[in-house]
Amino acid sequence: MSMPFGSAFGASDPFSELLNRFFGMSPASSPPAVQRVPIGRLLTESSQELINLAAGRAAEDGTSDLDTEHLLWAATQVEPARGLLVRAGVDPDGLGGRIATVLPRESGEPSAEPGLTPAAKRTLATAYDRSQAAGVSYIGPEHILGALLDTSGAESGAARLLRAEDLDVDKVRRQAEEAARAEGTPAAA
Repeated sequence: MSMPFGSAFGASDPFSELLNRFFGMSPASSPPAVQRVPIGRLLTESSQELINLAAGRAAEDGTSDLDTEHLLWAATQVEPARGLLVRAGVDPDGLGGRIATVLPRESGEPSAEPGLTPAAKRTLATAYDRSQAAGVSYIGPEHILGALLDTSGAESGAARLLRAEDLDVDKVRRQAEEAARAEGTPAAA
């Protein structure tokens, strides 16, 4: 499988460069006033696969932006997110198929490199926060899935999609939270 953003290894990692550019950490930009976390380096291989699948889907659909719906669709394709959905009573293949029919499409031509919507950026930042709260040093698909369904802010398009399917968003969220806690213990002071 080809990955739109390349490998996660090496000093000039295109995947990290993409995420850093969207999070305002490009070397060309002025130094940030606060310390920023290079989120691309914290993603597990399966999280990178999830984001690459979402970006590939957005590009195929001709959209200029990768949104939370693309991330949710990709979560139906990648373990351990698939397993979490199954444990919550969701058929990942059925859900993925239904999501694919409602994903935003802008043109007939694939986008060269979709950007991240503000909601997708918030989701990845929340996934980082969730990983830190769980006391782990990485961001896994379980953190991304939990962040997609986070209710602390405005409900994401992904959560609205699940609710429209009459699926128990709270049950899926609990499964993601339990998986994140099982991987690590809260960091000690």
